[in-house]
Amino acid sequence: MRSMEKVILVPTDFSPNAVKAAQYALKLSETMVCKVYLLHAYMAFHSAFQSELANRTDEQRAEAGAQKGMSGFLEALGLDKDSPQISTGIVKADLTDAVERFIAENKNVLIIMGTHGASGVKMGLLGSNTYDVAKVASVPILIMPLNAVDIKPEKVTFFTDYQEADNETLKWLVTLFGDLIWKCTLVHIHEESTPPTEEDRQKLEAWKERLGSMASPVQLDSELVHGRESIALVDEILGRHNASLTVLTLVGGRSFFEKLMHKSLAKAIIHQPKTPVLLLRDEIR
Repeated sequence: MRSMEKVILVPTDFSPNAVKAAQYALKLSETMVCKVYLLHAYMAFHSAFQSELANRTDEQRAEAGAQKGMSGFLEALGLDKDSPQISTGIVKADLTDAVERFIAENKNVLIIMGTHGASGVKMGLLGSNTYDVAKVASVPILIMPLNAVDIKPEKVTFFTDYQEADNETLKWLVTLFGDLIWKCTLVHIHEESTPPTEEDRQKLEAWKERLGSMASPVQLDSELVHGRESIALVDEILGRHNASLTVLTLVGGRSFFEKLMHKSLAKAIIHQPKTPVLLLRDEIR
């Protein structure tokens, strides 16, 4: 059934990280005045080397396990299947396919997912799932690291490469957090071997002014950083700004995020982010 109501989608593998993401989704849903949809996708084992009866048994076992997992997940949230704040769905599908199908049927969607965060925890299925969804989702995603108590967007670091899609990203940032933001710094990494020129600085200032015209009530600052893009540089920037939220736009062309993707830095940011991350793609509808 197609819907134009706002909805927060929480893909869940029933882990503690997913509990954290769902808890924040429930809190944010009160501000957004919308429901939370908990989605679990599972795959049943199927083999041509065993009987159809055995395959059906495996499928039934997988479905029963998914149902039991969802019940336990709701219990961990202090809810039940009849709670008015949430809806649930269990589908036999690949997670990215299930998410894309949900987005196609529910246009006003925000996805919230958990990942391990900078805690030294070895990346597992959840981190991989979060990255896979981030690559395909055509709606905004909030990524919650394991060590995040909450998303506190007082100090936002917004990495930019002067892409038009940054306009939509900024609109979502303001829509979600608005008056809660104390400071948002636009950061552009200048990778050229020679230091930035006055023209480079003016370009960033002009970009800040252009975005600032639609950022109210958020006050924008800017910083031009000279260096080669690396996870170490990104982490240094976030630490220096004492950032509590990282914002990225995933776009085509020779963009900041595409270069991150090429160097696997996007995986590092999404798998073990220093802060919660708001991520949008330029295909946002």
